[in-house]
Amino acid sequence: MIALLRYQFALLGHSQRYLPAGLLFLVVLGVLYKDPNAPVPPEFAVSAGGLTVIGCWLTIALVDVEDPVQRLITLSHARGRPALLLSVVATVLLCCLVLTGLALTWAGITHGGLTATELGFGVLAHLSCALLGIAVGLPCSRFLVPRIGYTVLLAMALLAVVLLVRQVPLVNPMLRALVADEGAPAEPVLLGLGATVLTLVASTVAVGLLSRRRS
Repeated sequence: MIALLRYQFALLGHSQRYLPAGLLFLVVLGVLYKDPNAPVPPEFAVSAGGLTVIGCWLTIALVDVEDPVQRLITLSHARGRPALLLSVVATVLLCCLVLTGLALTWAGITHGGLTATELGFGVLAHLSCALLGIAVGLPCSRFLVPRIGYTVLLAMALLAVVLLVRQVPLVNPMLRALVADEGAPAEPVLLGLGATVLTLVASTVAVGLLSRRRS
């Protein structure tokens, strides 16, 4: 698995497909975290929501950088589709954790420090959104969708649903609770984390089964 992770990081790094996502997130942070008197939870809601898009973007970018022939070679060396999928998930998740640390550090510098409660909610909110972004990106990638045009349309539609539709109980309730900033939103944050973990597991298993049938 360590060798697979190193390969995935090298693949993403040499492709430079992480640059648009990384620069976009930096722009979001620069615009967002500039007022030291602004409440912190609503700012976390925006940057965490943005990380959903970044997680989806990085997942698709990493999977799609390999053409079908290269992927067959990688699959052969990985000795199984589950290991390949897990390496993709782990690679993107580690990238998102770095971006989460950057967001929290930026917020702390802007606000002169964060309380333990704010820091905890920030970590959980960004982690939940990163997991959801990966879960959305996997089925939209070349594992299941061979054409980039369809990938973009499908990813945009799914991201709009999971982020904006209030009836979808993934991260929308958590983000709305953070924006409202009415006390400690412990319950929606924890429920959001649990829901996104289950969604990522379901997405990974489904993509593994469906991609095996297509191959």
